[in-house]
Amino acid sequence: MNSILTAKTEQGKLIILTPELERERLRKWRKLRLFFCPQCNFPVQLKVGDIMIPHFAHLKDSTCLTLFSEGESHSHLQGKQQLYAFFQKHAELVELEPFLKMVSQRPDILITTKTESIPIEFQCSTIPVSDIESRSAGYRSIEMKPIWILHTPAKFSTLPVGVGTFHFSRFHESFLTHTSPEGYLLLTYNPKTERFHYFTSLIHVAGKRYIGIHRILPMSMQVFPFARPKTPSGLETRRYVALYFSMRNQFVQSRVLLNKRGVNDPFLRMCYELRVIPTNLPNWIGLPVLFSESFREHDCEWQLAFLYYLRRKGITFSEISPSQVRKYVSWLEEPSEEKVKACIAYRDLLISASVDSCQNGTVIDEEKLIQLISERLLAKRYEN
Repeated sequence: MNSILTAKTEQGKLIILTPELERERLRKWRKLRLFFCPQCNFPVQLKVGDIMIPHFAHLKDSTCLTLFSEGESHSHLQGKQQLYAFFQKHAELVELEPFLKMVSQRPDILITTKTESIPIEFQCSTIPVSDIESRSAGYRSIEMKPIWILHTPAKFSTLPVGVGTFHFSRFHESFLTHTSPEGYLLLTYNPKTERFHYFTSLIHVAGKRYIGIHRILPMSMQVFPFARPKTPSGLETRRYVALYFSMRNQFVQSRVLLNKRGVNDPFLRMCYELRVIPTNLPNWIGLPVLFSESFREHDCEWQLAFLYYLRRKGITFSEISPSQVRKYVSWLEEPSEEKVKACIAYRDLLISASVDSCQNGTVIDEEKLIQLISERLLAKRYEN
């Protein structure tokens, strides 16, 4: 049975359940009034318990259920109430749970300004990523740009602030957004603590692992449009570099020490044919570059494979053209335009660092690496 915070009276007056409405007053309403769903106009029950936030609920087997989102938890209802109150202070027109007939969707909150309408979705439960994509597509079809706010996962709430490593599931990744020059951003909200948790300037390492900065902002200090994170400082960038190369070294060592396939391991086989000792890989093999998150494997793996291809074709970094890169990517298991861009970004980075082939023995010094990562990754990550 789905829960909503808005209903109509018999006279058509819209009732919004806010924290200011006392439970005793609501219990009297429950005895004296009838309430109806603003969407389907069928009766709904006003539920006022001692633990759960007061809410309206459709009767069992209501035909309206198919047009509502998944069942709502206490955290979802609480978060919607808090966000609704917050937006009311920062925008002229704010609606709670409005029904958009053009797309048969009901955002948690709708903000209307002089120039645009912005649907706000506060997501607490795990749903298929395809549902998120289809809802977003629905909003975009009527020229609305939705903002998705993820309920802060329990494992993230207690993380220390500052630069660190994070594990994001495919579901979490679907909430990532990016702006220039800040880069990747994950915005979450915890209604229990009334705090926003920002995970910013995210660098994909491999699989589900990222390096980024965790920041916390109390609801009382938030603004709208939402506060944008600062670009990492020089000290934070150095921390990025240290963490990234520590994880890079762990990856290489694990591939050597835990290897059970011998020379049949693709990564070790390529090292052997390139005459490169895995534990002595040049530090420019395995660098975070633009769009590297399009490869799920570690940067060392996909970049070594790219270098291996160039060596076999007898092509240097400065010689390979975008069309040749696109041809190479088309042979990969899951080709994509993002992978093409990642390979081109890697090519450009090496050229800028005066690395032209796998045989020249070049090593990039630490200060140069810090500069490259700062310029190409943190400050200009999504400029095309």
